[in-house]
Amino acid sequence: MSANSTGLPLDLPLLRQRIDTLDSQLVDLLNERAQVSINIGLAKGSNKETSDEDISANANGKRPVEHIHQPARELKVYERVKRLNTGPLKDNAIEAIYREIMSASISLQRKITVAYLGPRGSYTSQVAHARFGDSVAFSDMPTIQDVFKAVRDKSVTYGVVPIENSTMGNVDATLDSFLAAFEGIRAEDYLPIHHCLLSTCKSISEIRKVYSHYQSIGQTSQWYETHMKGIERVAVASNSAAAILASKEPGTAAICGEQCAEMYQLTVLERNIEDKKNNMTRFFILGDKCEAGTGNDKTLVYFTVDHRMPGSLADALSVLKSYRINLTKIDSRPSGSVNWNYNFFIEFTGHYQDENVSQALNEMKAYCPMINVLGSYPNQTPQ
Repeated sequence: MSANSTGLPLDLPLLRQRIDTLDSQLVDLLNERAQVSINIGLAKGSNKETSDEDISANANGKRPVEHIHQPARELKVYERVKRLNTGPLKDNAIEAIYREIMSASISLQRKITVAYLGPRGSYTSQVAHARFGDSVAFSDMPTIQDVFKAVRDKSVTYGVVPIENSTMGNVDATLDSFLAAFEGIRAEDYLPIHHCLLSTCKSISEIRKVYSHYQSIGQTSQWYETHMKGIERVAVASNSAAAILASKEPGTAAICGEQCAEMYQLTVLERNIEDKKNNMTRFFILGDKCEAGTGNDKTLVYFTVDHRMPGSLADALSVLKSYRINLTKIDSRPSGSVNWNYNFFIEFTGHYQDENVSQALNEMKAYCPMINVLGSYPNQTPQ
């Protein structure tokens, strides 16, 4: 009979009996927590504190349904349980367990469907599952535009889309989709990106064509020039779509995530082929509105200026400085209506309902014929 770190004997039957007892207690506690979660959902539905303004703003004149997915609340839960954690479980294990607990609780309150850029196995699908857990329903979409349309049409509850990569910059399809229709950005998320070369071939020498998303092609360009120079690269809608093509077409390969290997019966020929080892992609969680401020938020807006007026863009941005609002990102996209006319996207610290942000946006209207708030969301920038 062996002993533990305290020198006491380890009795295997007794330890297994203790595990059985703990499991029984855990099941009871999980169901008790689930019932409380159901009651919270019922309380939200009958909340008497909803303002008349909120009711009148709703198209049907009814009390708006509060969102089940509340990013700020989730972050607080994760932070609290990790503070309570004294081991031996690691913090990331505790967070993963609670993610599934909350996912199961959410599914008991209301049917939730999350759309993402698919097919299954895409990096976006990884973020969707990591964010919402496995107890909600998922719908993979062929394009980013389709994710936006599904959220806008309310055929899904939430959507997940990539917005930018640390190596290759913006995902233009996402920015352009914001121009087509307003969507409420509810949260941001970040995923380290490590690319693999997957194929049914046994070696690189057999490959004559490689499929991947254009972003991944750019993120692996130096590696590709060194190891596969001259072999054709074809851009497709997503990395998992590339994996499917490689699984069906002999002599081809895909640059995608390793999770696609088992899903599509492919062999991993090379791992970690990204040029920058700190490669990371940021994603947005979309819904029909954003949440209230947390005190540590970011806001994304887009606007136009009168391009005939010298300094019009500088004048608009100077308003943010006067209110001590930190600009964290600025981009432009063609307006699509007039050549060489652009829509500007800016991201800055603060929530659109914060007093200084609200005043700044109001003053910017003097320089901006159009300004649209796309959403405010908790700041989750990796430290």
